[in-house]
Amino acid sequence: MRALAGLLLVALLGLSGCSTTVFQSLPAGATTDCDPAWPGHWRPLATGKGETQQPGSLEISADCKSATVKGEAKPMRLTLVDTGKARYLQLHNDSGAPDCIGPGKSRCGATLFRYERDGDTIRIYDPDHAKLAAAIKAGKIEGYSERPDAKELKSSEPVYRNFVAGDGKRIATVLRKHPEYFSSEPLMVLQRIAAEATPAETAPAPVTGQ
Repeated sequence: MRALAGLLLVALLGLSGCSTTVFQSLPAGATTDCDPAWPGHWRPLATGKGETQQPGSLEISADCKSATVKGEAKPMRLTLVDTGKARYLQLHNDSGAPDCIGPGKSRCGATLFRYERDGDTIRIYDPDHAKLAAAIKAGKIEGYSERPDAKELKSSEPVYRNFVAGDGKRIATVLRKHPEYFSSEPLMVLQRIAAEATPAETAPAPVTGQ
């Protein structure tokens, strides 16, 4: 589980999808490892998919290299890509190795989320794994898709493992032409909140002598 994905999806939302889509290359665009919009304190909001607002908050450090949930700080590493048409977030795994699927983990690349920033709100969208699998199967995009053995799964939901092939320009073109390859409903909505006061800050001032 990637550090940021684990913190956000599991610790805050209790979500942990089994489907995976790996892109051979990051889409061509401007990249950074810390957009100034990300550091700060955040609270997850209900997404309209039936979930209720979750308790707790997330603090992303000023350098985007750690995240704190429930008082526990954990390292994280991300890459943000702005293609001019859309923004994407790559979640790096803890080892720094690429994400891989397929026999012998032979098809490797980056796991991406699309995100939108609107003032103090960030919406994060996961790939539509089913649509990507269908497009690969139909030959509309180059890649590879597999369905794991149902006996190996703990979920009754369909599970897809996709690999989308291509260099950065090709991946950017595919995503620009096919925005439907990412879900239309956000997986997660984060709302910026004020920093929570520490016990020392909220304690009453000591009474001095008369």
